Amino acid sequence: MLKKIKIDQSVSIYSSFNENSKTLDSLNEGQIVNFNREKRRNQINWMEIYFQGKKAYIKKDFSKICILRRARLLDNSCTVIFYEAKDDKKYKFGEIFTSHQFDDLNQGSVKMKRIYDEAQKEKTVNLYYNKTKAEVSKRIFAKGEELIIARDQGGVLEVLYGKKFGYILSDVAYYEARNWWIIAVAVLVVLGIIAGSFYALIDNGWTITGKILLIPAIVITLIIVVFIKFILAIFDIIFQNLRKRF
Repeated sequence: MLKKIKIDQSVSIYSSFNENSKTLDSLNEGQIVNFNREKRRNQINWMEIYFQGKKAYIKKDFSKICILRRARLLDNSCTVIFYEAKDDKKYKFGEIFTSHQFDDLNQGSVKMKRIYDEAQKEKTVNLYYNKTKAEVSKRIFAKGEELIIARDQGGVLEVLYGKKFGYILSDVAYYEARNWWIIAVAVLVVLGIIAGSFYALIDNGWTITGKILLIPAIVITLIIVVFIKFILAIFDIIFQNLRKRF
């Protein structure tokens, strides 16, 4: 399980999950740190991180931090673009790229694309950037490839690739790896129901063919999956809330 935090704005590091505890240091924009779990004290949520080999704490403030999420691409492919400033400034995505071309600027262009629906459909967005400000590169993510998602930045998703952050269209289709069990349960239940239905019909001397047997299997599978997910969600909420306090 991926348990990493990206720092978007400078945050203070505390020795304990208490505002009155000693401040050890600070984390700066762009840094990535490992975390262990959440803690809660005096109505404040904290993230327990590892700092210089020891446990330390930062406030859980999603305006300043984001938790990285592991996912896999469902689209056939998508373009990820990277940029690197030519000066010491840290530009936001919207400060580098525009959807319009300006004649008075030395601009380059790049296409962001996603191909989906079994390669029958595609979406392309043309972007322009000031070549005096940044260098831009791109690569292609293929179906099934791993994505490390940071946050949605208005029309684009920030993703981690290696040690660099890049950007893909925000409407790309993906699934988070932690939900793999839903697919496994669905497949097992469908197979079990189909096998059971055939056995029951044959045992009673019936002979039925066709896709009609899939209907009860699909309905029952959906009910079971939703029920299991609901129960697991309740247990997860209870577990996480208890864990925050100890």
